[in-house]
Amino acid sequence: MIRNGARQRSRAAATVAAAATLTLALAACGGSGEDSTATAASSSAGADTTVATAFGDVTVPAEPQRVITLAESALDVALGVGITPVGTTASRGGDKPSAYLGQDAASIPIVGTVREANLEAVLQTEPDLILAASGLPQEQYDALTAIAPTVVPEAAATGEWEAPLHTYAQALGADDELTQRLDAVLARAKALADSNALSGTAAVVRWMANGPVIMNANNMPGLLLQAAGAEPVQAAVDLAAAPHSDPLSLENLGEIDADRLFLAAFGADGASALEAARTEPAFTRLKAAQSGATSSVDGGVWSSSSGPIAAEQVMDDIEAALR
Repeated sequence: MIRNGARQRSRAAATVAAAATLTLALAACGGSGEDSTATAASSSAGADTTVATAFGDVTVPAEPQRVITLAESALDVALGVGITPVGTTASRGGDKPSAYLGQDAASIPIVGTVREANLEAVLQTEPDLILAASGLPQEQYDALTAIAPTVVPEAAATGEWEAPLHTYAQALGADDELTQRLDAVLARAKALADSNALSGTAAVVRWMANGPVIMNANNMPGLLLQAAGAEPVQAAVDLAAAPHSDPLSLENLGEIDADRLFLAAFGADGASALEAARTEPAFTRLKAAQSGATSSVDGGVWSSSSGPIAAEQVMDDIEAALR
């Protein structure tokens, strides 16, 4: 009988072997593919740098030319520092990158999903650097690193949403540029806090087809709201490491009875459910509903994104809510 550990090791070995086989096959094709590989290698061969990652120190080109991003936050960082990847993943439940990243992202070839990369598609882009998501399984890492240096950030500690972004930026040789953009975001939040414009409680609620969930106060939007002067509701604080609560019934909406609500509908079904809920007595009794302090925001940005572009969008929405 083959035990689970042996089966997983066998699968991992097969995945790496497949990646290596595909690499050799592409190299053997010759022609323009061989020329472009040589061009990419020569353009990034000037110097290397070392980045600390979840899988140890990784040596990467000092000026990578052909970058693959296999995490939305990595794509956000790359675009935010002026680098357009040669391949990326589709957004969760979609077939292209998240709309908030604009047309620059929409034209990037898709080489996988949020769950797993398409190794053949990755190979065909001839990358010299791959930026992958925190929590990447070992077997996927082994397969990707057989193709090109692969950077996987350590999972962010509670309240430190910027840390993985800096790992990506260091790999891109653009950490100073990222730091400038994030500092500008935090300066905008501090200005609001200094003006006392956002005093009171605030909650971020993602509305789905089966009801609303409270988003963790330690997610990027929740932390920016706190930096801007808002106090999180206790239910969002109590989530600890969980990204969000279980769906709430309309009878339990009191858990999100904040002075200000940011409502992030998730998908068309979530948007329909939110519109239906707005007419329910349990919703109309909420303080924010009665005072007109509810704001509809992009569910992709406010419930599952991080990165300089997403953070700027969150600050745009916070400032718009106060006008």
